[in-house]
Amino acid sequence: MCRPLVMLPTLLVILLIFSDISSRGQLGMAVVEAANQSELYALMDFLFTGYRPEVRPSTAGEPTYVYIDMHLLSLQDLDEKSQVLESSVIIETSWVDDWLSWNQSLHGDVADFLYPQSKIWLPDVVIENSVESQRQLGYNMNMVRLDHSGWITWKPSQIIRTGCDIDVTYYPFDTQTCSIVVSTWMSTKRDIDIDPQTGNNGLSLNRYSSSGTWELLSNSLELLPNDHELTRIQFTIKLKRLRTYYIVNIILPVLFLSSTASMVFLLPADAGEKIGMGITVLLAYAVYLTIIADNMPQTSRQVSYLAVYLTLLLGLTAMGVVLAVVILHIHHKSDDCKIGKRTARMTRKLRILFCLYKAKRPHTVVNVTETDAKTQEYGTLCPRPRSRGTVAPLASEAVSPPPSYTQNVQEEEITWPKVAETLDRIMFFFTSCSIVGITALFLSILTLAS
Repeated sequence: MCRPLVMLPTLLVILLIFSDISSRGQLGMAVVEAANQSELYALMDFLFTGYRPEVRPSTAGEPTYVYIDMHLLSLQDLDEKSQVLESSVIIETSWVDDWLSWNQSLHGDVADFLYPQSKIWLPDVVIENSVESQRQLGYNMNMVRLDHSGWITWKPSQIIRTGCDIDVTYYPFDTQTCSIVVSTWMSTKRDIDIDPQTGNNGLSLNRYSSSGTWELLSNSLELLPNDHELTRIQFTIKLKRLRTYYIVNIILPVLFLSSTASMVFLLPADAGEKIGMGITVLLAYAVYLTIIADNMPQTSRQVSYLAVYLTLLLGLTAMGVVLAVVILHIHHKSDDCKIGKRTARMTRKLRILFCLYKAKRPHTVVNVTETDAKTQEYGTLCPRPRSRGTVAPLASEAVSPPPSYTQNVQEEEITWPKVAETLDRIMFFFTSCSIVGITALFLSILTLAS
């Protein structure tokens, strides 16, 4: 029972030894951090004493090679009407500044450190095809990393808005090609030479977040010819529009609406709704055409097939309203206005063609012979019964031939309501065939485009 009391002093001694060792270690780390901090202060004084950030770092007058790698973060928006691509990017830029290099072993083994971008020289790199006023990349307190070998790494991130020529021919089954051009603002090729990072064939997509409207098909990099001795590189991206939203909200409603345009001519003239239905469909097409026009750039270089399709349907519907008025006028013509023989004959043929002809039930005319007249005078002559052995009737008992019959069919009387009904049926078939043909052509074009 006394062993725990004997071992207690030993445990206390061990704890004191470990606490002393840990305190010495923390003190040593604090001394090292203080040493690194003082070395860093001394290094900054060494580097930036007499340093001028507005002077390009060049010891022998050679150009400064600036290497650029652009990371695409996301596609914010592609405004078809204003033809502007809005994207979020990080422009990773690096170059060698011989005036900001140091011997690592002489400065406390400090390999690199961060420094505000406003206090060192930066290349005057801009987004050439930006639709906004040119401004410096990054911001004053944005940090750059300085390496002991003189390499400077600068990663400004921002949202850029660049111009993009929109081709709306196959909208909304279209693909667009947009570019981002990076160039110097005032420095010529003798001052700054812009080059892509080694092995860089386009935008870096390791941080890219996909868009809900556009699918990124491909991207590429191209070195552009010097313009006024300015070096330029171009990043090109190819985008494909995601179609589900447009199919559900535009294409299918228009197709359903097109099936109702010809139904105006199936309504009876006495229903009183022909003009109202035609105008309703006409206004619906006008609304959809307005929606499409609001999303299109105001240009005449390309014409959208969807806009042409809606315009043709709008024209057919407008023609249907006009013809419905004419048909109603014919339907309500007075009976005093006689129908010409040619009109009646043509109407009768068309009614037969469209299964509208309704002839009156025929009546039978009997040609009465002299024998039949006697029969009608003296009564019906019934044949006498024959005996079993009789093979043929006697001459006096010969059966008279049956009376002859002729049928007179009365032709349908053609009236103005029937003329109007015939025109209704003709226009129904014509409008339906036109809509089906135009729709099939439109869908085939969009299918080929996709």
